[in-house]
Amino acid sequence: MPCTQTVKYFQGGNVATQARPHLIDERVLKAQSHPIRAHILNILSEGPSSPARMQRRMENVSLNLVCHHIKVLRDVGLIELVDVRQHGGRREHIYRATQRQYFTLDEWLAIDSKLRNPIITTILGQISEDTARAILEGRFAELPDSHLSRSPIELDRKGWEEVVAVLETALEGVLEAHARSVERSAESGEELMPARVMIMQFPIGREGAGD
Repeated sequence: MPCTQTVKYFQGGNVATQARPHLIDERVLKAQSHPIRAHILNILSEGPSSPARMQRRMENVSLNLVCHHIKVLRDVGLIELVDVRQHGGRREHIYRATQRQYFTLDEWLAIDSKLRNPIITTILGQISEDTARAILEGRFAELPDSHLSRSPIELDRKGWEEVVAVLETALEGVLEAHARSVERSAESGEELMPARVMIMQFPIGREGAGD
């Protein structure tokens, strides 16, 4: 299944550029396709952060390992150092993503199949964290026009492709709204509201088919 036609890895804003990247370097593709590095990129897509803060959001990953993967990402230009803060006798390095995390269909298919599920699992884990935090903070339904839906459907191949196109258009509209909001905020000084938009489409077996 060509996953990147149905799952686009666009993660938030607060990155150095908003253009959709296309990977042209095997080193970049290899760097971005590692599950731990994908997790780092997802965290940085929410805004600048330090290795220690990122490590606290990962399970069973040492700070040394996080620092190693940060170096790999920095060497290929996917992240950059933007600040060094002094805290007593220690320095805190702050990094940000230079582009959105995104795989074209060809790039996704070029990734070893054994690495695809860990990357998907990382994204789904962050979706779970985001929704749980919003619910615990009492913010999920704070705005009356927030959206939540689950739509079990049945599609033929043409119908599947039609949904792919609909979601692609919706995603582009979401990112355009984000970009316009950033521009207006820069002019008006209005504070931006952090939000999450999750889009998923996937096939599933019939319930009870294995009984």
